[in-house]
Amino acid sequence: MTKKVTPRLVMAILSAGMLSFLGILDETATTVTFPILTRDFAITTDQVQWVNTLVLLVIATIVPISSQIRLRIPTKSIFILGVSLFIVGLLIDIVTPWFDLLLVGRALQGIGTGIGLPLMYNIILAEVPKEKLGFMMGIGTMITACAVAFGPVFGGIVTDALNWRWIFIISLFLIIISLLIGMYSIGQINPLQKVKIKYGQWLSLAVALVCLMLGFTRIAKYSFLSVPVLVFLVLGIISLLIWLKISWSDKEALISPKLFKNLRFSMQLIAYCFAKIATLALGFIFPIYVQAVNNGSVSLAGWITFPGAVINALMAALAGKLLDKKGARLPIIIGVIASLTSLILINKLAPLSSIAIVLLYVLYYGGYGMCFGSLMTSGLITLSKANHAQGNAIFNTLQQFSGALGTALAGTLIAIAQNNNVGNGTAIGSKWTFMVLLVLIIVNLVLALVFVPKKKSKY
Repeated sequence: MTKKVTPRLVMAILSAGMLSFLGILDETATTVTFPILTRDFAITTDQVQWVNTLVLLVIATIVPISSQIRLRIPTKSIFILGVSLFIVGLLIDIVTPWFDLLLVGRALQGIGTGIGLPLMYNIILAEVPKEKLGFMMGIGTMITACAVAFGPVFGGIVTDALNWRWIFIISLFLIIISLLIGMYSIGQINPLQKVKIKYGQWLSLAVALVCLMLGFTRIAKYSFLSVPVLVFLVLGIISLLIWLKISWSDKEALISPKLFKNLRFSMQLIAYCFAKIATLALGFIFPIYVQAVNNGSVSLAGWITFPGAVINALMAALAGKLLDKKGARLPIIIGVIASLTSLILINKLAPLSSIAIVLLYVLYYGGYGMCFGSLMTSGLITLSKANHAQGNAIFNTLQQFSGALGTALAGTLIAIAQNNNVGNGTAIGSKWTFMVLLVLIIVNLVLALVFVPKKKSKY
């Protein structure tokens, strides 16, 4: 049967894309509301960062098992499950009077997003003809890029005009439309199989990610060597070792740890994670910085990251063309140097005016757009084709975890500064974070120079 891009297929792609779009939109939109949430719920900065950290962490735990879910459960049922959980999460977010219940709602949104995030690309890869595959994959990428770009602006405008709960009310209206369209248009994209789900591997990896994150974020309240911190860190390490043991000899492991023996793959993966940590940390800091340090409005805090997000999308497209013609090394090196230059200036010029934030974020995000996707492509190319799916799962899982870690890093350092300094804790904690991020990107430059191949690689 010849594949065709029919109106029904386009509707299926867009309805699945709406789930991932709204998941990312709500994540970026709520960032600008953090100062308001800390006041409304009487919480601290290290607590409020969990509004987004939890979502990213939940997605990171769902992604590894998504490939097995799609083999066991019908495609339309997966979509309906993801949307249903997302809707329940939105309803809780809209009405909750308590912060802990807000986190429950955000966790349910994270589960829905984690289920739906791979679905759009699975539909594209399974149903779109090869001659139009690149274009449709570009549309999919654009959907998520638009969510990143417009999220803070959307959150700022809605919060200023109405209040932060309207972010979720508007999302509820849009996701219901997506549900109705998807129920009509989404069909089965792969034969169902009675695969044995690797519950042990999945649970041990999920527990490891959650415990490591809990241990790290509790440093804001307790010292590093305190029992509340060490218990979670030790549990996380033990769970990680259990995952390594039960996955190592499994030829059909959810995520094969043997791939990490490939040094070029592992080092480029680390650079990829460091870039994501830095980007999410800056995305967390700047909207808060504009409001708490520069006394700007919520809408200004949203608009301030918009130019950088647009440049990121443009540079990502340019990087793809450079990679096709010259290989991955050129866009990666250019991108890392641009981001590094931005962080050097951020550290030198802080405290930052709002105009300086816009310009330096554009420089940073432009560099990020050049190097981020190229690092993933270059890392995957070092693997055999048979291992590309495994490598892709590793990159996607650690991308989400790194994003959560970046948000937690910024929130933790700002909270420590607020708890221990008489002056402006937000400004001081931001400065500490800028210094840590500078070190990470310096390491990235070294990793790129040493481990990214100098010659153009072939798929």
